[in-house]
Amino acid sequence: MKNQTLTFATILLAMLASSCTSDSKEQSVNIGFAKGAKISSSGLKTVNDGLAFKESYFIADGVKTESNEVQIGQKVAIVFDGIEGFKEKNGKVFPALSILVLDAKNQVVVTYDDLLKSETGYDIKDATMLTGSLTIGEPLKQGETYTLTVTVGDKESDSGIVGNITLKVK
Repeated sequence: MKNQTLTFATILLAMLASSCTSDSKEQSVNIGFAKGAKISSSGLKTVNDGLAFKESYFIADGVKTESNEVQIGQKVAIVFDGIEGFKEKNGKVFPALSILVLDAKNQVVVTYDDLLKSETGYDIKDATMLTGSLTIGEPLKQGETYTLTVTVGDKESDSGIVGNITLKVK
């Protein structure tokens, strides 16, 4: 599923970036086989297929922000809230969460796979809001630009949500 999700994210985010611009805080668009896609004023691009969500947003030091400029030492995160659509198995759901950071040359700088390891699963109420966070620091460098991607998947299906933002480290 990991390769499918990354391929899904790459294709959809490229299509999303080239297909729309917005002066509003958030714009929803439909792209091909994706159920939905959104772009926020911070530049957070979110696409989903199979899993639904009410809201996605970017936070820095625990506060929603419309800026993609970050500082060394800041904790940033992409948040998906109101997630629905996980396939249940014995009353439990099995979400997956991964974080990927690429540099300006699309080289992997940071990667965390399967951050929600659980053989017993989670109660559905515990999987409605998922957050992928990262503290800005080594190996990220001041003055550089990076792409942060957070992927939520369903280990029991091919459903997923992918959020992507360009970070400018000041």
